[in-house]
Amino acid sequence: MKKSNLILFLLASFLYVSNAFAQANVQSTGISIQGIARDENNSALSSMSALPLAFKIYYLNTSNAEVDILNQTATVTTDFFGVFSYVMTIDKTLFNTISNTRAYLKVTSGSTVFSNEQLQAVPYAIQAQNGVPTGTIMAYIGATAPEGWLLCNGASFADNIANAKLRELLGSFNTPNLTARYLRGTGTSEGRGGLGLKDYQYDEFRPHNHGISLNTTTTGNHSHVTYFSNDDYNLSGGSYTNGTGKDSNTQNNQTLPTNTTGDHQHQVIGNTADAGNATANETRPYSYGVNYIIKI
Repeated sequence: MKKSNLILFLLASFLYVSNAFAQANVQSTGISIQGIARDENNSALSSMSALPLAFKIYYLNTSNAEVDILNQTATVTTDFFGVFSYVMTIDKTLFNTISNTRAYLKVTSGSTVFSNEQLQAVPYAIQAQNGVPTGTIMAYIGATAPEGWLLCNGASFADNIANAKLRELLGSFNTPNLTARYLRGTGTSEGRGGLGLKDYQYDEFRPHNHGISLNTTTTGNHSHVTYFSNDDYNLSGGSYTNGTGKDSNTQNNQTLPTNTTGDHQHQVIGNTADAGNATANETRPYSYGVNYIIKI
């Protein structure tokens, strides 16, 4: 009698399941595995009541050695056409690890390896699970980052498989510190910019000045009168004059005009008036406070 060998044609897809229990939502994720069990003659092994299988998800390290991510065993049954289904239930943290890692799925029964393939993803599956690629920065109005995200506050994060891709992008185990900072596109445009990728820029002002030209009015043609006393020719009870007026014994009884200077100006030197809030420590646009978060 020929020995039967299983040939599995696997379809692995990511699931997201939500179950409601007494107004509380319990969320779990999983990998749905479907396969067809066939013998060495490519005939379906139909209606099998016990097919023990071991499922292993792993990645390869720099030495090309297998590093386990998840191991599960199950006894499955096939239908009339030899088709079976199994869902590997995992938590969301591990789910993110697998989706952001070049992971492989190995299916065995004892010492027999039926399948050992890299997990593949299509755009729809990635969109449904991940939404945005690792390293995406978004504005968020929560005080704490949602699952699968980290606050951009410069804090350190764990060195593990789940964070490996983010670590590769950032080059460190710290999130960008975007506290009280704005995001700006990298590079230059129209002679402005010059900000490099992942670089910080501190506030500054372009060199400039404010012109000032203030002058007094030119209506300045005038003269001044000088008063003085002259009673050299005065006699008691007399009425003599000295050519400019009658002398008398009173003070300041004579006048002489000064020279006129003509129209002229006076230069004014100084600063423009201060503007803005005297207690402000920055120049900023109209703003709304958010937290920036980065995708793991």
